[in-house]
Amino acid sequence: MGTKPSELTRDMWTYKGWQIGFDMPPIPTNAFDWCATSPDYDVDCDGDGYFRSAGQQVHAATYEDLLQEIEDAIADGDDA
Repeated sequence: MGTKPSELTRDMWTYKGWQIGFDMPPIPTNAFDWCATSPDYDVDCDGDGYFRSAGQQVHAATYEDLLQEIEDAIADGDDA
């Protein structure tokens, strides 16, 4: 079993500038329990109700998997 939210210290709620969150939605999978949002994430809604976003969000079932997802997202961004 991975790290629990109660085990995180204050500085563990961010990683390389990404904001980390934990929520257990009432769905039959835990793949979305952990979420991280990139530093450049932004969402905008135009007058017609369409949403546009910049930046990234990643999800994972465990804290450790989330850190790897962040690393992968950063690496993919470097290739662009």
